[in-house]
Amino acid sequence: MTTPTVLTAYGQLRDLVEQDPSWPYEFVEHTLLPHHGRRFRWHAADHRTFVVVQGRARLEMLDGTGTTDVTTYGRLEGWHALQGAVYRFVNAGDEPLVVLEAGTARGETRESDEAAVMWQLATDRCVTVSYYTVHKPWGHEIWYTKNLPEMPYAVKQIHMTAGHQSSLQSHKQKTETNHVVDGTATVLNGTYAPADTSATIDPGTLPRAEHDAGTGWTSPPQMLHRVIARTDYTSIEVSTPELDDVIRWHDDTGRPNGWLESEHLAARS
Repeated sequence: MTTPTVLTAYGQLRDLVEQDPSWPYEFVEHTLLPHHGRRFRWHAADHRTFVVVQGRARLEMLDGTGTTDVTTYGRLEGWHALQGAVYRFVNAGDEPLVVLEAGTARGETRESDEAAVMWQLATDRCVTVSYYTVHKPWGHEIWYTKNLPEMPYAVKQIHMTAGHQSSLQSHKQKTETNHVVDGTATVLNGTYAPADTSATIDPGTLPRAEHDAGTGWTSPPQMLHRVIARTDYTSIEVSTPELDDVIRWHDDTGRPNGWLESEHLAARS
């Protein structure tokens, strides 16, 4: 996957997907040096979701009265910047801060270092992500965007315990990008599924690659993919919103296709 890095006055910005004007979501990585911060930002037509993967972030949010609210987020915690929010984030620690940002990029964005220039633009707020947890045979998922209904994107934390593997699966419509934040996994990805869903597939014949922290991959619709955890493994996944769109070609516990209500009965926020 192409991951160009841009140096800015605030640190580094790395593109985690091969974006073009038709791409369904944005996914970037911010790295800020200690006590550095991004500029205040406002976007009228877009929602964004932020997840801290290293260090501590101080979120500063302006409202329409000029008041500043401050919240601090640690590793694997985060927030949503809703349409019309005015906000910035700052490295609140003594080590580099790494934050992943995902969401839409459809409208105007403004940025400024001056709070006085930005506060009057605020029409909405930032809110903490959901920590809705779905337990899987191989580990668990945290659905960060569960509290943002009808969004055109979804963000999850995927955690898999060593020695386990996901189903070999594909999606009819869903596109997803995974970025590893901890551990090592073997990933099967790169072959499109047959049209016949009763076809037999030998996973041993599929392309595979090793992925560790800082690397990732994208699976477009119809592509076969599987994750095999070599160690305890965590990734952040950004996708289009079709979370029930799953065809399972092989599964170690015999799970059927689609959304499994049993996995959500014990889900917790």
